Amino acid sequence: MGLSDLTSADKKVYEYLKANDFVEKAWSTKKAATALKMKEDEVYDSLSNLAEYMRNNIHIHYRDGSIRIGAN
Repeated sequence: MGLSDLTSADKKVYEYLKANDFVEKAWSTKKAATALKMKEDEVYDSLSNLAEYMRNNIHIHYRDGSIRIGAN
């Protein structure tokens, strides 16, 4: 699956991830939802889709008490 196969919400979240460094700074779903004008549940759904369908481009891990997400 490629970027063109994602929903518009998934694309918004993916671009947001790429534009920000959530490996060095902690991820916040609440802040992402506000910035993207989405509901938190929609952001979670998109993250789940991205982790499944873009697994070679997304890396999600836990460090120092926070979720960290890298995207390329």
